[in-house]
Amino acid sequence: MEKAVIIKSETEAIIKKLIDNFEIEVKEEDGIFNIVIKTEEEASTIIGRHGETIRSIQKILEVIFYKRFGQPVNILVNVNDYREKQRERLEKQASEFAEKTKKTKEASYISGLSSYQRKTIHEYITKNYPDLTTFSVGAGKNRKLVIDFKGNKEVIQ
Repeated sequence: MEKAVIIKSETEAIIKKLIDNFEIEVKEEDGIFNIVIKTEEEASTIIGRHGETIRSIQKILEVIFYKRFGQPVNILVNVNDYREKQRERLEKQASEFAEKTKKTKEASYISGLSSYQRKTIHEYITKNYPDLTTFSVGAGKNRKLVIDFKGNKEVIQ
């Protein structure tokens, strides 16, 4: 069976346990399988508070696919364009923190982000603010994303 068909089938089996009315589409782009779930009334059940449920579903599916295919499979689960809306919010937040950094000439710290959110902000800053850099400090729940001027070495952990 083709990978995309298996991915769709396995995803449907999990989502059926959570909600009743939905459609799933799987598209492969640049080695990443985008799993798009469309639902009218039950999106919040799949997305969860601050995207916690959608991230958990994605992690569970990654484990299932690793076991099924014997290798990591890059996937991104999306529900009703949640990821696009999330990206817009993160880019707005990144822009605000970047402008604050430029205005105050001091590093800005953003906490409470997932690895996906840190990566999104890092890519946005790299593309739009050539004089700034981003990196992470700390570990676990205390991990923070730092936005600072390139070459600045005075960062508080």
